[in-house]
Amino acid sequence: MAHPASQWHPIHDTFYRLHRIYQMQWAGLDLTRFRVAAAPFGGPIALVRDDRQLLEAGAAPMLDPAISVFAASGATIGRIEYDGLVRVAAFSWNSREELVCVQEDGNVRVFSLSGQEPVSFSLGAEAREAGVVDCKFWDQGFVAMTGAHRFVYVNDIYEPKPRVLADAQLTELPHSWAVVAPHLTLSHHVEVLVATGRTVVSIDAVGSQDQLLDQGPYTRISVSPNGRLVALCSMVSDISSRVQVVSMDFQRSYSEYERTPPENPSDVAWCGSDAVVASFASEAVLIGPFGDTLAFAHDDAPVHLVQELDGVRMFNGGVHEFLCKVGEDARSVFQIGSTSAAALLFDALDSIRAHSPRADEIVRSIRDEMPQAVDACVAAAGAEPLIEYQQALLRAASVGRSFLAVYNGDRIADMCRHLRVINCLASYAVGIPATLMQFQSLPLETWISRLLHRNMHALALRLCQYLEAPADPVYVHWACAKIRASALDDDALFNVLKSRLDALSPGGLAPPPVASYADIAAVADRCGYKRLAARLLQLEPRAASQVPLLISMGHDAAAMDAAVRSGDTDLVYFVVFHLFKALPLAEFFHAIGRSPIAGRLFEKYCIEIGAPVLEDYYFQDDAFAKAARLIVIDSLAEPDLTRRAARLAPAAKMLAREQGARSGSTQVESRALDMYIRLLHTQRQLDSDMPGESFAGLPLNATIARCLETGNYSRAAKLRTDFKVPDKRFYWIKLRALVQRRDWAELARLASAARKSPIGYRPFVDECVAALQYQEAARYIPRCDPRDHAELYLRIGFFREAAQAAANARDADALRQIHGSVNDPALRADIARQLEQLTNGSN
Repeated sequence: MAHPASQWHPIHDTFYRLHRIYQMQWAGLDLTRFRVAAAPFGGPIALVRDDRQLLEAGAAPMLDPAISVFAASGATIGRIEYDGLVRVAAFSWNSREELVCVQEDGNVRVFSLSGQEPVSFSLGAEAREAGVVDCKFWDQGFVAMTGAHRFVYVNDIYEPKPRVLADAQLTELPHSWAVVAPHLTLSHHVEVLVATGRTVVSIDAVGSQDQLLDQGPYTRISVSPNGRLVALCSMVSDISSRVQVVSMDFQRSYSEYERTPPENPSDVAWCGSDAVVASFASEAVLIGPFGDTLAFAHDDAPVHLVQELDGVRMFNGGVHEFLCKVGEDARSVFQIGSTSAAALLFDALDSIRAHSPRADEIVRSIRDEMPQAVDACVAAAGAEPLIEYQQALLRAASVGRSFLAVYNGDRIADMCRHLRVINCLASYAVGIPATLMQFQSLPLETWISRLLHRNMHALALRLCQYLEAPADPVYVHWACAKIRASALDDDALFNVLKSRLDALSPGGLAPPPVASYADIAAVADRCGYKRLAARLLQLEPRAASQVPLLISMGHDAAAMDAAVRSGDTDLVYFVVFHLFKALPLAEFFHAIGRSPIAGRLFEKYCIEIGAPVLEDYYFQDDAFAKAARLIVIDSLAEPDLTRRAARLAPAAKMLAREQGARSGSTQVESRALDMYIRLLHTQRQLDSDMPGESFAGLPLNATIARCLETGNYSRAAKLRTDFKVPDKRFYWIKLRALVQRRDWAELARLASAARKSPIGYRPFVDECVAALQYQEAARYIPRCDPRDHAELYLRIGFFREAAQAAANARDADALRQIHGSVNDPALRADIARQLEQLTNGSN
């Protein structure tokens, strides 16, 4: 086993390592005949025949227009069938491992690994008319160059909004161009660097700017991952070519590499943020930050470069390699001549295995630095590609930990778990060669989904169990894949799915799936398994997931029942609105009529927004009383009394029909509406008979009071008779109106009109006192209850009468209260004498 440092290549003050990941399994495929797109994070490789080359028929495999998809190891994953009549201008993988294909006619299609097409859209009329020449991609977006030398960009392919960048007035196709992604720019908007003539032009949505360079033309442009540097490739002369690294503002040059004889690189990628890799015909050249270079020969064929977070993957038809910078931890352990604590700890491992006393000497010498040595060995294990050295480094870390009284061993355990997962993913069978940095930079759910896209359900399930992650997505994806690939009928397929999912009970291998059965049912519905979809939806516990799919399947009644059972009014409204848009009005009324809750919610909504369709709903349902109430409410906004009465007439007829259909159910409402219509006619007459007064909209009591206040006593009496106003109510209305009018003579006649007032005489006194008319109040006190005379006289300040009434009632307490309120000495002496007589008489 070769020492790790034997694969290191020095450049300036650091080292780079190139190690082989795979011997490609596609049997020496000639990649020069294909257009290639490789996904980052150890993702798949897509190949499509390069239709720009003339190929001899039968000279190479895969001459059809289909897109072949391979793992990074060269193993076949699948193929994406593609229309051979439509040419693909460019294609690339996004972060979800979906292949984005931009066609020359301006249409964009996105394919998953299974060949499904979740997204498709058009770049607009300009791209369609001028055609798409080339594209540059970033994570979720891309920029397309049209045949008219304009640039169209899309920031998010899942919410596509194609926009055109500013017109730079280009007269010819650029020599090369590159995209600066929005997250790398100060404006957070996409920018394009275009090599035209001997300079570079920067273009954004607002305008363009010439960088005023004069060493072009530039055949390749590449922007660093942090957006601070740009690599420019150019032909200096007939005898040399150049790769130059400059700042993003093109004001400073950091490094240059000249190549003789001149050769344009086929690909350029960044290894980190300060080194550039250029792929030439026979070798790949690493250009360091200070102009130093490393050359890696590839005699078989030029390599394709895949830029990663921590390095560059290079592959051709024969091999797949990874070039990365050697970390400080690995250098401290493996660098020749290193005397660091980590290197000594690693050396001590061999002595321990040999039971040599030298191990004790080494451990004693680094005891003070042991925590740092253990951490360095753990970190070096994470960066080491060889499993044997991973194990050795972790064993060394475990040995060092045993000499520490306090150390958190979770870091070693976590590193072991992560390395086991990474090594499993990097195996030939899986073909995802991710490094530790790449693995930790993405959530675990992303790696599980990548296994599921390759239909590796067993491995994904074991990964979830090993890392204690929820396995629900695995169950759902397995069931969906089973449905797509099955030839069984609905019932048999349901039994297969149910038996497998039921086996995953708490007593089985894993907890039962709690993910949405609606996702599985949706796939079953799209695949034509209607009955299977319906049975799966019965297992869905969440109505919010169940109802939309039931609606899409056309099961409106079941959707309404599920929404009502859930108790979620928003969900019921969702179904109601869907039915309102989808059904004719009569059928809609019939549909919501089957659910009282849906009907009431529809009524409530229509009442709140004032929807006129509610009246049609009431007629359809023969709800005459509700329709009548609706008419009454609407009529209140009518200021003209004649028109209001005319609008209320149909409501009266509806109440009569309701009363005939359901005897006695609306008798009170019908009588009240008839009286209201009569009152409207009376108020209209009063308005005409009494100019300057307005009776419109007044209730009956207020109408009578208005007549009394204006002195129209006869009309008030007629209203009392016509509307059968009770005596008590009429007396109260007239009493308050006369007191307000100050008509004391009519008030006296009212008090004497009957042998006994229906409301008594105390209200007469109270109203007069409230109006500060104490003399008038005193006229009615004798008619009140004798027990109240003293109190009432005292309220109006008639102390002598109050004292006499208290003496007559033999109320000593009232006399004492009156005595304390009187200021007249003679009256006080008289009240004191009466109080004394009353007290002595009681004794």
